[in-house]
Amino acid sequence: MAGWRSFFAIELSAEIATGVRRIQGALQERATGVRWVRPEGIHLTLKFLGEVEPDRIETIVHKAEEIIQGVGSFAVEIRGGGGFPTAQNPRVIWIGVEDHSGMLKQLQARLEAGMAELGFTQERRGYAPHLTVGRLRSGKGSKTVAQALDALSASDLGNMEVREVILFRSHLKPTGAEYTKLGSFPLEAAP
Repeated sequence: MAGWRSFFAIELSAEIATGVRRIQGALQERATGVRWVRPEGIHLTLKFLGEVEPDRIETIVHKAEEIIQGVGSFAVEIRGGGGFPTAQNPRVIWIGVEDHSGMLKQLQARLEAGMAELGFTQERRGYAPHLTVGRLRSGKGSKTVAQALDALSASDLGNMEVREVILFRSHLKPTGAEYTKLGSFPLEAAP
């Protein structure tokens, strides 16, 4: 039985998604050699699980319910951006996510630890929240992308309330990834 490529993420609010589309459009005019992520496919990843056997999904859902129970909603700020590994030599173009409350990192750490209890590998790198908006096809366009990223660093799309976590399945297709929700985990409303 083939595994399902699965991950936990936060969906963007309609307002933030509109702002991301606007930024992508501006970057597309200035940067060449980039494979742009479809706007409907942009999300804030919390934990990538990899290939998961379908019969394990129910166990993962129950564990996620346990992990997320009692976690309250919180706000993050969507601003700035750059490139990985560096803005001067980018392979990935991203928009920044600022976690002033620290709740996003706490939630991610809880998911990381809880999924490790189920046998999933813990990420060694520290969590760097971001929205991936594009990937360079080759190094040929990196100079135009690096120049375009200067404008991205000053972007500010505002705040977004995080109210739920989604467990997604990713279907990789030639036209880009398509996502199916496997589970939805609401956060408690803020008092």
